[in-house]
Amino acid sequence: MDKDIIFSMVIATLLFLLMTCFIVTFWMIYQRRRAMHREEKKQLHVAYEKEVLHSRLEMKEQTLKHISEEIHDNISQILSLAKLNIGIMESNCPESLRERIGDTKQLISKVIQDLRDLSGSMDTDTITARGVYAAISAELDRIKKTGAYIVNFNSSGTVWRMDVSRELILFRIFQEVLNNLIKHASASVIDIDICYTATLCTLSIADNGKGFDITTLPESRGMGLRNMEKRSAMIGASLQLESNVLNGTLIRIVFTP
Repeated sequence: MDKDIIFSMVIATLLFLLMTCFIVTFWMIYQRRRAMHREEKKQLHVAYEKEVLHSRLEMKEQTLKHISEEIHDNISQILSLAKLNIGIMESNCPESLRERIGDTKQLISKVIQDLRDLSGSMDTDTITARGVYAAISAELDRIKKTGAYIVNFNSSGTVWRMDVSRELILFRIFQEVLNNLIKHASASVIDIDICYTATLCTLSIADNGKGFDITTLPESRGMGLRNMEKRSAMIGASLQLESNVLNGTLIRIVFTP
């Protein structure tokens, strides 16, 4: 074969190999940039969702704080005045009415105490001051006082505190779980277990209610669960749900210091 032809074939082969390397390199760079762009968009979307959720939580906390102050400063005072007026009436009324008036005073006293407990469960400053463990304990005491549920609260390990904003979000998740339980579960027993170790804490909320099929969760409750999962993710916690029809529900929240 002519040397010129061989030389031309070698040059053509080298050019082909160089072109192939160039195309492969360009394709790899393009794919990498696309992946980086997708990751950036994903991170921006996650950051945006976190910011929106954070803003909603702040607005909700401001609303709850305002309601708490209204209950404490206005409604409780009005009921206290009503109780005082009834006490004045009691001394001037017939003997036959005194027992009823005494019962009425007791009912008003109970309402005042219940409102104070409710106000405390709403007030951001109270919750952050005493910590999430004490807030959970107080919330369970409030539910226990209703007499509608048998409440079992067990804890183990040494209690440690988190950043106050994380504790507040965790407590609001706990409240939402309880509210859903009260609204939907038709339960009579609530079991709460909180276990502290040096590296993490596990909070479990279980009931003996009717349960449900997770795969056929209604859209409204499914969205509520997703919101709780997003809130959990905000504070670096994970939320796990277990439920079966007629076998109750278990929600487990795992978080770190």
